[in-house]
Amino acid sequence: MAVTSHAIVECRGDGRERGRAHGEALRERIGGLLERWDAGVAGRLGRPPQTLVSGLVETTGFVAAIERHTPDLLDEVRGIAEGAGVAFDRILALNLMDEEWWFSAPAEPRDACTLIAVGPAAGRPTLLAQNMDLPEVMDGAQALLRYDDGTGDGGAVLTAAGMIGLTGVSSAGLGVGVNTLAMLNHSRDGLPVAFVMRGALAAGSVAGAAEFLARVPHASGQHYALADPTAVAGYECSAAGAVRSDDGGGRFCHTNHPLRSGDLDPFMAPEGREDSRVRLAAVESVAGGVAVGADCERALADREAPLCVIPEPGRPWITFGSIWAELGDVPRARVALGPPDRTPWVDVPVKMIDR
Repeated sequence: MAVTSHAIVECRGDGRERGRAHGEALRERIGGLLERWDAGVAGRLGRPPQTLVSGLVETTGFVAAIERHTPDLLDEVRGIAEGAGVAFDRILALNLMDEEWWFSAPAEPRDACTLIAVGPAAGRPTLLAQNMDLPEVMDGAQALLRYDDGTGDGGAVLTAAGMIGLTGVSSAGLGVGVNTLAMLNHSRDGLPVAFVMRGALAAGSVAGAAEFLARVPHASGQHYALADPTAVAGYECSAAGAVRSDDGGGRFCHTNHPLRSGDLDPFMAPEGREDSRVRLAAVESVAGGVAVGADCERALADREAPLCVIPEPGRPWITFGSIWAELGDVPRARVALGPPDRTPWVDVPVKMIDR
């Protein structure tokens, strides 16, 4: 069963059941997103969207990697397709967003996501906060999934309709944030980003998630920020594996260029866009003063750096949504389903109440 309110969806049961609830509840949003995605692909690549879908699904090892490492999430994708009345390959391709960025054309830097992680201190729980920046075509598909598989794995994730998750918090008190690193090497046989994120989230702790990141093969370059009540840690992942990217000092920020990983795509500019460095400097300048969630909200709403992005000519990107979490004895999260400088923040209970 799914309950929706302002695109907040509750999903219970095994992967197939959670997916069906998601697909049924967000059917119209999924259909609208796919229409915009199709138009964008046709305009950008000059070929039928199904050609790209078939290539992503049939000419890579993504399905095999998902089946091996996160089979329940593959079932969730199948359930979304069934609930929404859409072909499975279309929904799977939608969940291969980071992979499509390098698969469909030569990889290029992406203006995507600003993140702050602050470890616990006396009287203050761990904080994890991020802006999720995505192509403008995704705007309008914002959703928040609250899920529970009945075996203790659950949580809340900021996502787009039809996707299993972008970033979120588990009911065990683990938060996982992400930053695209398009200049790192990718693999056609690795585990796609959305499935890495949810797989790490299910690990329940920084230590468990770090082990998961080290164990699985990675399809795309990505930074994963891990946070629980005891610690924070960052890992830059690529085809070569996972590299610890923070200094262990208990506070770090990240944008869209690598700080430690040297597994660089030889066809990419290793430094990424200057925009990423400007945003990193801006967020680092305020991170030292971040102590409570309200500080996160003010930082993420900054339009000057800009940390909060709106579309402009030549840069069709938008801050799709924002999330921050306090990770203490009882995890707490707040989400803005749109640019945080103009979108209300809402409290999101991370653990679903049994009923």
